[in-house]
Amino acid sequence: MNYFSTRYIYAQNLIYNYKLLCERSKHKIIAVVKANAYGHGAENITRLLAPYCNFFATENLQEAIRIRRINKNINLLVLGYCIDFKKAAKENICITCDNISQLKEIAKLNEKINIHLKINTGMNRLGIKTKHQFIKILKFIKKNPKIILGGIFTHCFDCKNKEITNTQIEIFKKYLKIFKKFNFKNTIIHIGGSGLIDYKIDFVDYIRTGIALYGYLENGVKKIQKISSRIIKITGVKKGEFVGYGETKMTKNKKIAVVPLGYADGIPRNFENLFVLFHNQKLNVIGRICMDMFMIDVSDSKINVGDEVTVFFDASIWTKGTLETEYDVLTALNNARVNNIIVVEK
Repeated sequence: MNYFSTRYIYAQNLIYNYKLLCERSKHKIIAVVKANAYGHGAENITRLLAPYCNFFATENLQEAIRIRRINKNINLLVLGYCIDFKKAAKENICITCDNISQLKEIAKLNEKINIHLKINTGMNRLGIKTKHQFIKILKFIKKNPKIILGGIFTHCFDCKNKEITNTQIEIFKKYLKIFKKFNFKNTIIHIGGSGLIDYKIDFVDYIRTGIALYGYLENGVKKIQKISSRIIKITGVKKGEFVGYGETKMTKNKKIAVVPLGYADGIPRNFENLFVLFHNQKLNVIGRICMDMFMIDVSDSKINVGDEVTVFFDASIWTKGTLETEYDVLTALNNARVNNIIVVEK
């Protein structure tokens, strides 16, 4: 028997989440698939959503190009900093701009390139921060017709705080009021941030969403990923013996099993009360998580070598009692050394 770990992606849950978010927001969605779709596999996620969604966003140009290879027709936006303008233009990928220096370099290419301007409404990461700068940029684009202003957007950084978020929205609206005076055609307006779905934002064309697509931080969404592995060894340990690194000493005789995944695969090393599932039976981790393996207590289980156990199914469980968030957990699972990826279509 081949022992391996498997990543399962549940297509129907993903599509359900997308449709639910569109319905609740009353907007089209830009699907954020950065960081390998938050650890879920950007190529598969894009392939599954492309029949329903026409716009995807990545963090960098390399991510966008990988997605472009599997779909020539969707719209792609790089949300992060991009310097290879020529490559972006060749691949028909939109890039984010927030300063006049970028635009001057783009103008030197003398070929059409689609840009989106990011407005800094308070997060102070990327984005245009002053109206004077914004006006200067808009005037420059007007004088350079090969620079296509495809979109204007901002990002809300704490949607749980309605006061802060509404302030950001009002700042964004003031920039858009300036933008309208320049009479650009076919420029889309979009806004993003976890928890933004239920805000009433009737002046944008799209809402960007990432983690909610994958089943987190929004009511009603469904988890779309499970990671399993197979037992590679079962052994008995006696009272007084140790298990794993450190000094996890047995207080009674136990039967333990070894699972071939570890903290190098994204499993949190210091998480207490971690467990796996075997036919809905909880099997507790015993001892410390190793780099490539961990042990579970199977004293009261009928599990055998080669049997499959569910190692991961809900990031929220792994965040309890830690400083980690669902974002940390999911993106860490990018490292999971799975031998098999199964897309469950139905």
